[in-house]
Amino acid sequence: MTSRERILAALNHQEADRVPVDIGTSDTTMAREVYEGVARLLRLEPVNAKGAPNRNTFVSPDEMMLEALGADVRMVHVVEKPRSWPPGPDEEVLPDGTVQWTHQTGMIYRRAAGEWDVQLYRPAITGDLTRAEIDRVVPEAEPHGDWADHEATAAAIAGVHKRGFAVQCNRIIMPVTGTSIGILDTAGWCMALATQPELLCELMDRFLARCFAGAESFYAAIGGLPDMVYGIGDDVASQAALWMSPEHYRRYVKPRHAEIIRFIKARTSAKIIFHCCGACRAILPDLIEIGVDVLNPTQTSAIGMDPFELKREFGSNLVFWGGIDVQHLLPYGSVQDVEREVKRHIDALAPGGGYVLSPSHMIPCGTPPQNVLAMYRTALEYGRRT
Repeated sequence: MTSRERILAALNHQEADRVPVDIGTSDTTMAREVYEGVARLLRLEPVNAKGAPNRNTFVSPDEMMLEALGADVRMVHVVEKPRSWPPGPDEEVLPDGTVQWTHQTGMIYRRAAGEWDVQLYRPAITGDLTRAEIDRVVPEAEPHGDWADHEATAAAIAGVHKRGFAVQCNRIIMPVTGTSIGILDTAGWCMALATQPELLCELMDRFLARCFAGAESFYAAIGGLPDMVYGIGDDVASQAALWMSPEHYRRYVKPRHAEIIRFIKARTSAKIIFHCCGACRAILPDLIEIGVDVLNPTQTSAIGMDPFELKREFGSNLVFWGGIDVQHLLPYGSVQDVEREVKRHIDALAPGGGYVLSPSHMIPCGTPPQNVLAMYRTALEYGRRT
């Protein structure tokens, strides 16, 4: 089977000649330090390390590494027409080396010196949530124009398909994470949910309208060409449970997730990947109901996310993508630990199709490169159908 045939089989809950694997798309990149270490083990030139400012910076594997690790998916970026961008946030470097970005709305992001992770320092709305504040930080949506180059995008996708690989395109829309990280912080979002749910819904709807306006050209360009679209995401779960009640999710957030799914399905036949980290088992029936095809990154280390149970309860309706722990297993486990966990996930999630093996998120700095290599070599060998 070609890589594309392998992925399509998994997406359609059919067994392939081996378990398909992913690295380098969406949340499966790796810290520059790890990338360089894997390149040394594979005796490859780490070409994508160029330009990465420090060892913590996440980079995507280059094509030679993708082929060496057996990756079945390639991400294709929509080609943009030349256009004038609105002014971005003001950037400054603080005396201690911290990089700070200040947006026109007042939100501030910071990245500590030498680190990769950008964190919200101050949200746009720090006081009460009011309609005036919503108008200030999320103006009414305006047409974005046809910014995507349809012909060039179609050619890029066709080129990857011709080489036998599956294609993923990314345009993630998120009403909750998008409005809690930046416009509101998590505490502010939860407080608004408890005390001003109607206004919070107005904020989410305003945010979604702007997302939809920006996404029209993207979907006009890709149409039904890619195999899957990383189209919707919301980290509505912690490592232990949802960070809102399932009832609140179903009342206030699920209708907006359903609206996103309807928007995407009206514009493409590609399978839809939903991103949610953490212990999201309580809402998996809801995601299935509204038409989600794939759950990414399937964080099986979170409470209630046992892979055997997930497969038994939801495997006939949901494709699981990810699973291999990046918090404890890959950074701190032995090669034998990694081999064991890869085999366990294949045993749990692969029977009957419906599983794409990958890290459960970006591979962090400090991860032994031999563990990364063990993950993929075990998947390619043990995951082969006999």
